[in-house]
Amino acid sequence: MSEAGAPTLPGSACGREHSPLTSPMLDDPRPFYARARRDEPVFWSESLGLWVVTRYEDVCAVAKNAARFSSADSIQPKPSTAPPPPELLAELVQGFPLLPSLVTSDPPDHTHARALVVRALSLRRLAAFEPILREIAEGLVDRFAARGRVELVEAFAIALPGNFIIDLLGLPKEDLARVNDWTTDSTEIFAMQKPLAQLVEHARGFVAYQHYLAGAIEERRARPRDDALSDIVTGADALDRPFGMPELINMLLQVIFAGYETTAGLIAAGALQLALDPELFAAAKRDPAIIPPLIEEVLRTASPIHAMYRTANEDVELGGVRIRKGDRLQIAYISANHDERRFDDPLRFDIHRTTPHLAFGHGIHYCIGAPLARLEGRIALEVLTRRLPGLRLVPDQKLCYFPSATARRPESLELEWAAP
Repeated sequence: MSEAGAPTLPGSACGREHSPLTSPMLDDPRPFYARARRDEPVFWSESLGLWVVTRYEDVCAVAKNAARFSSADSIQPKPSTAPPPPELLAELVQGFPLLPSLVTSDPPDHTHARALVVRALSLRRLAAFEPILREIAEGLVDRFAARGRVELVEAFAIALPGNFIIDLLGLPKEDLARVNDWTTDSTEIFAMQKPLAQLVEHARGFVAYQHYLAGAIEERRARPRDDALSDIVTGADALDRPFGMPELINMLLQVIFAGYETTAGLIAAGALQLALDPELFAAAKRDPAIIPPLIEEVLRTASPIHAMYRTANEDVELGGVRIRKGDRLQIAYISANHDERRFDDPLRFDIHRTTPHLAFGHGIHYCIGAPLARLEGRIALEVLTRRLPGLRLVPDQKLCYFPSATARRPESLELEWAAP
């Protein structure tokens, strides 16, 4: 962001107070965004050094216009331009370079990458996923149902999509723990918030992860199977300009992260809503047909992917302010999903809403895995309502949210129920 792109309007209260990764905004960002939508719908965030777009209409306008707003570096608010410290670089150069892929690319590269994943998540595969997911969910609940209490995020919300992504890609089930650890390593490397010594350890894990995926890719090239990884690899090799190993690895890293994080946030938020509302829990247990619309309202209110990022390709006016070429923008999905202009009484949880939410994005980057996430969420809540009678929050716990630039989910969620 150049000095020329800095805002010309002084004294932006929202710009000074915008701090999405710390309390109180991390705990509940809705009051802040309500004020921003009313007073400063597009404002300059002093903490992030970018424009924040808060209203539904403006968020849609940015998200759907790939020509004006680039998705390069769309996951992090502040793409790093400085080289990593030498100790960290020494580890990272032993892996593969980080390249744009899927959510971090623009057409035509994005078009080719998206087509490969769409094929891997075809409706033919989706139809076969339900019994696999239900077996995983039942097996996970078997481990804690008799105890009457569980920390649900680790034991179920993360474990269900984690186990399934292993099955989806055809990776060995015994590698799940390693893939979980490596996914954490990759998250920490991209965040770059830890002390250097810890980042070096995470870098070693991240490089090991890259080489593990490279081995799986080479294995599918030699012996394709009936799994999503084989579909991606064979499809990439058949392109006019075949994807190289770094491109494939970066694609898989994004697919696995999205498969974990979005769905884990959805499941945790859904379980939390049910635990807070005994009448809703009883209704869902009595009639599982209400769970799909319940899922949609959980997606709207919780917004597991709460924001993404764009870069202006040209000068443009948005929400009454001038955005200059090269300026960064945050499109705040969680704010758009609570916009009073689109949703009556947006703080009310209402499973009968019909206005479409933006929890899966908008435009060409609309989430490829949305049908799968909805399927996983539905099965998760069906199993929880059937197996854990009287599900409720353990008293006196403080709900803390994982500090992330893009994903929103509780760090932990202690629940209890009437054990048999």
